[in-house]
Amino acid sequence: MIEMMETSPEIARALFKGDQSAFWRELAENLNSVGPPIKAAGTWKRIWFDYKCAVKKKLRDNRTSLNATGGGPCRTKPLNELEERVANLTNLKATVAGNSAARFGISRPNNNSNNNNSSNSNTIEYQNQSESNQQQEEQPEQQEQHEQQEQFEQRNRRIAGQSTSSNRGNRKRRNTEAVMEQNKAMLDMMAKYVEVQEKSLKLQEETNNALKECTQQLKVFNDLLTQHNKNN
Repeated sequence: MIEMMETSPEIARALFKGDQSAFWRELAENLNSVGPPIKAAGTWKRIWFDYKCAVKKKLRDNRTSLNATGGGPCRTKPLNELEERVANLTNLKATVAGNSAARFGISRPNNNSNNNNSSNSNTIEYQNQSESNQQQEEQPEQQEQHEQQEQFEQRNRRIAGQSTSSNRGNRKRRNTEAVMEQNKAMLDMMAKYVEVQEKSLKLQEETNNALKECTQQLKVFNDLLTQHNKNN
């Protein structure tokens, strides 16, 4: 985001008066392409404004701490690399120091009191212009932002609903597959049981046949023994 804002310093400083929608749409597309998060152009615009305010607040707190100690030792919060880039891009240090004209790259002459008054007047004029532009930056396309945000939320809800439906479908399919596997295992067990029963019946039939043959042979032997006894 900071790299893109550095390509359009007037928009970054809230000094651009024309239509900014194309710039913010391009910025949103670039940022969303490396997301998440995925946000509407208006939301990214608000994030940039909030980040500038956070950097400005840190600078203001540091200046307050310095003033409280008369410039002596005090606790300050140093800016990190990104915050330094934002502060330099938007001239926040000059703004916090009260040098509003320096914020816009304007040198104030100090030849005489009239020039000083004129410079102060210009400073106030530019400061008012900055505040007006900053307010205009906060307000434009609020309806569009709301609509885009609503579209994003609807899409997220739709994706969440599809995901939930997909999860239900996957869970149902897994349950069905588990039941089918269980039924298959039961059928395999029943098939093995039937096979064992068939083998048992065949073995029993073979045993009965053998007993029957033994019985016949015993009968023949008894008949021969009886005939032998009669002959003696």
